[in-house]
Amino acid sequence: MIKTAKAHLQENLSVDMNPMLDIVFILLIFFIVTASFNKEAVLDIERNNSPTLSVTPKVTPQFTIDANNKVYLNNRQVEIDAINVNIAKLAANADITAISVRAHENSQHNTLVAVLNAIKEQTSAPVALGDVLSN
Repeated sequence: MIKTAKAHLQENLSVDMNPMLDIVFILLIFFIVTASFNKEAVLDIERNNSPTLSVTPKVTPQFTIDANNKVYLNNRQVEIDAINVNIAKLAANADITAISVRAHENSQHNTLVAVLNAIKEQTSAPVALGDVLSN
C-alpha cells in the first residue's frame, strides 16, 4: 500500500510555469524602464554641392629701386605713396605668397625703408631682399 500511495502522488504532480513567466516579464519591464538610451553624437558635415573649385592665383610682386631712387613694381614705375594701393589691388585678385625687393647699390637707404614700410602696412606676406642691382 505504501508503494501505491507514492505512485498515486507522483502521477498528480505538475509544474505550474505561470508564476515564473510573470517574474520574467516583470524583470524585463523593469530593465526596459530603467535603461538609459543615449543618442550618439553625430558630426554635421556641410557638403559643397558646386562642382567647380575656385582657385585663387598666387603672385609674387617684385619691387625694384634703381640708381635714381625710382620704384618699379613688376617693371612698371610707381610712386612710393601708391605702393599700398597697388598691393591692395594685387591682393584682391590673387594671394600674395611673398614680395621681392631689389635695390640698386647707389639708391638711397631711405627709399628702401619707405618701400618696406609701405609693404608692411598693407600685407603680412614675407618680404625677400633680392640681389643688389648694379649697372
